[in-house]
Amino acid sequence: MALKKLLKSILNVNCIKIKNVEFDRISSSVFIQVDVTKGQKSRCPVCGKKCSGYDSTTEHRTWRSLDFGSCSVYVVSDVNRVHCPEHGVHTEQVPWAYHNSGFTREFEQQVSYLTLHLNKTEVTKLMRINWRTVGAILSRTKDRLEPDSSIRFKNLRRIGIDETSYRKGHKYVTVVLDHDTNQVVWVGKGTGKEVLNSFFEQLTQKQKESIELVSCDGARWIQSCIEEWLPNCERCIDGFHVVQWTIDCMDELRKEVWREAKQKKRGQPKRGRGRPKKGEEAKATTKYGKSYKYALGKNPENLTEHQQSCLDEIKELYPKMFRGYQLKEGLRKVFQCSKDTIEKELKAWLSWACRSKLKPFVELSKKIRRHKDAIIATVKHGLSNARIESTNNKIKVLIRKSYGFRNIQNLIDMIMIVCSDLYHGIKLPYELR
Repeated sequence: MALKKLLKSILNVNCIKIKNVEFDRISSSVFIQVDVTKGQKSRCPVCGKKCSGYDSTTEHRTWRSLDFGSCSVYVVSDVNRVHCPEHGVHTEQVPWAYHNSGFTREFEQQVSYLTLHLNKTEVTKLMRINWRTVGAILSRTKDRLEPDSSIRFKNLRRIGIDETSYRKGHKYVTVVLDHDTNQVVWVGKGTGKEVLNSFFEQLTQKQKESIELVSCDGARWIQSCIEEWLPNCERCIDGFHVVQWTIDCMDELRKEVWREAKQKKRGQPKRGRGRPKKGEEAKATTKYGKSYKYALGKNPENLTEHQQSCLDEIKELYPKMFRGYQLKEGLRKVFQCSKDTIEKELKAWLSWACRSKLKPFVELSKKIRRHKDAIIATVKHGLSNARIESTNNKIKVLIRKSYGFRNIQNLIDMIMIVCSDLYHGIKLPYELR
């Protein structure tokens, strides 16, 4: 096989003529000079249509290709500028590279694939490129696979909304997920009402009216946006977050009881050394252990033998704390009720919490009363934030694997690829041949 024919097969590009091949011994680089065939010349790089030339000036350009062993490979060609009636003046299209790229298609495909499986540092070492280039290539890949992200807004019926941290210092991204497809439909930088408003502003009136259910936590800004933008929607508050509120109350109550017990102990007169005398009762001492916290927080069916014994001690020594534990478990069981009994059971729990005289739970009952309709809707529709919490974990793995992101847009593009069907569109170069 002739050298030029072999190189053409290795580059995996049609409609080109190989003019010359040069090897630079100093940089161990191969330069392949090519020219586009007449039928593929003067095409718009955006739409691919034949266009008239803009001027007679030619530009000498170089594109990085996949390496030959340890040698860097570059494709070199002279290109002209064309004028497209629809997209304006651009450098003409070349069949081996995407628009606005200094790399061949196979090179970008391989970098994108590696970025999804390795951290950026390893990708830069393997492909011998700058780490900023890795992010730019991934963003171009996302735009190529999905030029218009608003296509994801079609047929939205049940969505989940949550925010996740991507960096220290309260740096968040807000994520919107479609429960029916289990795909992320939108990611925005920051958190709060203004950020979420920018998502709803992109929806058409018909799309907003088609959304029936939204799962979220108890954040007021999410509730405010739902009431403002979604006229036909029911809000479902995630059961995990509601039970977490009771655990926070339980923790507050535990500290309060412990402070009272310590204060009571300080008020007792000190007893002398040795065993108590005959007929003298030993004074009760304050007994408390770290494992109380875990015994109070876990579900009864998950308690270890030691934690169960701690719970028995709490019941005997701290009845106030044990009542709080019963309230916590009572609310957890509310989410296990049937659709027919949820309203009755929730009402009974709220009454119980109000009468408990436990300040943290009395305050919690007021909060839950505000979210009463959302809790009832959660049980009736069986919708939780489990899918979006799972997606948040996937996002955190991406961030940890990449050792963080300086460019937030690179992170958003990666989330939109990994947490959707676009992930399957990125393959290794040999799979595309």
